[in-house]
Amino acid sequence: IASALVRQGFMPCSPIRPSVAITINALELYRVARLRSPHFSIQAFVKTICDLQGVAFRHYLSRQFSIALDLYLNILNGVEALVMEALSRTSDNWRLQHACPACTYELKDEPHLKFKILYAMDSNDSLKRILRRIAEDEDSHELPTTQKVPTTRYLSHEFVDSFAQSAPIQSTSKGVEVSSNLNSLVVTFMQRDENPCAGHWKNMDEQKTKQTWGVYDETGIFLAIGQHGMSLLIADMVQSRELAKYPIAVVSRLMKVFGADLGGGYDIGCQFSTTLAKSVIGKDVEQNRHSCLVPAFHGHDHQRLCQLSHLTVYTEGLGLEDLETCERSFSKSNALASSLRYASAFHRQQAINAYFSHNDAYEVYASISNFIYSNYKQALSIIQDCEFVLLSLKRELGVTADTEFTTWLQEERSYLEGLEMEPLNETLQMEYWRALVNL
Repeated sequence: IASALVRQGFMPCSPIRPSVAITINALELYRVARLRSPHFSIQAFVKTICDLQGVAFRHYLSRQFSIALDLYLNILNGVEALVMEALSRTSDNWRLQHACPACTYELKDEPHLKFKILYAMDSNDSLKRILRRIAEDEDSHELPTTQKVPTTRYLSHEFVDSFAQSAPIQSTSKGVEVSSNLNSLVVTFMQRDENPCAGHWKNMDEQKTKQTWGVYDETGIFLAIGQHGMSLLIADMVQSRELAKYPIAVVSRLMKVFGADLGGGYDIGCQFSTTLAKSVIGKDVEQNRHSCLVPAFHGHDHQRLCQLSHLTVYTEGLGLEDLETCERSFSKSNALASSLRYASAFHRQQAINAYFSHNDAYEVYASISNFIYSNYKQALSIIQDCEFVLLSLKRELGVTADTEFTTWLQEERSYLEGLEMEPLNETLQMEYWRALVNL
């Protein structure tokens, strides 16, 4: 009976003796509408259909529609799997290897660039999911399911957890002792860290996030996205804050697929470079010349010494790239949040994977030509302006060779590395100013 209904264009709500069926046209309409408007829930769509038919809404109608939709999506996934098999695209790495035509398709005799692939990664806690449990009970009461989302975009929990023990604990203490005297601004460095921004960022502070662990199961996603906007990898952050295992797993997977000369932008890229070097893949990172970078916008909150080493503005080979792709992607994907908060683990992952797959195909891929063309025009304009503006500035500053700019950065880095305490004259000026304010 079920297969006969499907042949007639209906999806049954039960496998053996179905009494209710939903048209495939209705299911396809909702599937596409939700991809365009992620906050459009099943309940809202079913209520719309009830209003059109002039019948009262019942909660079981949403459940029946959800069952039929899962069956319909399962059929679509099966058809896609058969097509990919016929095209010999069954490898787990195929999607990543062909994710972005501008980055992964090399031309004949194409000049070698410093960075083979540029990507950005960051966490987003908007896509949380409430853990279902009975009051005063610590265990989850969600029904077990064998449903799995057929995708190579998601990193499995087992793969991510394999880096949990090997990742060193990320310290958020800055290692400084500040004098209790309010008039004194002298800061004594008790222990100089390899990383000048150690402890400066608080997005990994356990004290601020541990209270959410008991409420949410997945506390968000960790996303890696290419410089042109194509989603590369996604990992669920399960009952934890933004731990080091998530970016380490992403770097490990990308290096396995793309090899050497990768550049990854991360808002705490300076701190992560130290963590990555001490992790289990530290030797691979060094051999593959992986670079940890800080995106242009986030770099304003980093210390100057960190900016000289990791900021995109001072990194040769980046050109106009700011590596802020994650923020632009999250501004759109946050529309998913309202419909995922109380979803099951499977339906949450299903919706997230479908959204990014649709966004890559219908938004990013469709506009990638204009994106590259606009960047090309901007680059030509900058080069043309620099032929006059840069020469004028060099004459005003008395610069005779372009190598002096690099020398200035090296001298600034050497000065900051050798700076052990606040300059005495600046300290006295601040103390005098504070004394006047108090007076």
